[in-house]
Amino acid sequence: MGFPARRGATRVAFPYPEGIKDFLFFPKKIIKKMLQIAIVVFREILEISLIVGILTTATKEIHGRTKWILSGLGLGFLGSLILALFTDKISESLDGMGQEFFNGLILIAAAVMIGWTVLWMQKHAKSISGELKRLSNSVREGKKPLYVLLVVVFLSVLRESAEIVLFTYSYYVSGTNVTDITVGLIVGIASGSAVGVALYFGILKAFGKYFFIVTTWLLIFLSAGIAAQGIGFWINAGVTPALLNPVFDASEILSQQSYFGKFLHIFFGYIDQPAGSQLIAYLGTLTVLILGLRVAKKM
Repeated sequence: MGFPARRGATRVAFPYPEGIKDFLFFPKKIIKKMLQIAIVVFREILEISLIVGILTTATKEIHGRTKWILSGLGLGFLGSLILALFTDKISESLDGMGQEFFNGLILIAAAVMIGWTVLWMQKHAKSISGELKRLSNSVREGKKPLYVLLVVVFLSVLRESAEIVLFTYSYYVSGTNVTDITVGLIVGIASGSAVGVALYFGILKAFGKYFFIVTTWLLIFLSAGIAAQGIGFWINAGVTPALLNPVFDASEILSQQSYFGKFLHIFFGYIDQPAGSQLIAYLGTLTVLILGLRVAKKM
């Protein structure tokens, strides 16, 4: 129970240190972008964890295999840091193209890469495990040198990390707070690693396939939403015609700023006032990925 303020007294605002205020008002400031980033990072880290887990299990009888696998992990993450630095340099060199155009380009590139990953994993998921086990057997039998483990882990980590770098950078250039990006990365890395370890020890073996089904569909909608955002930047830059802006106004029925509207925007890319070209990009991306998913399942 507090004392009532004196009449006429001046309220003194507490000077929050930089970054602390974002955490204190977590639901309003961070949850939206954080979840989108965390979903992608979770999926990529889980894939890295599964690859490392398969190699570790299949080569458990080989002395010294741990240092090669850990070296591959370390070099892969180092490579991703170098890639992040180069991405920033590329951004600076292309600054003359116009910030709106460049932001749209990064977002659309991220959408393409996420969509491609979904289809590639759907097509090769079953064969990857078998190929990794055969490779491990060759190393165990002495047919291939131990450094092959380092190369496989390094390339796997670098590929997944490249997607994380491009995706998070797309949010950075579109004005997302560094705190949001950092929290999303931490949540995604921690949850992806935890689920990967749990699957490795058999704790979540029965639920393993459901993680991939759920995250696959989340990534499909996320890719479509990011593509629509990218087109939005290009409309502002005058590169892409809006066609009709907006096609409809659903803000009175379901505002994008409402809690449910924010939920739909985070997970399904909902926009309450989409331009025509944004709607085409969204529906087109969904159609291509859903059809591609069906084709990949049959192959």
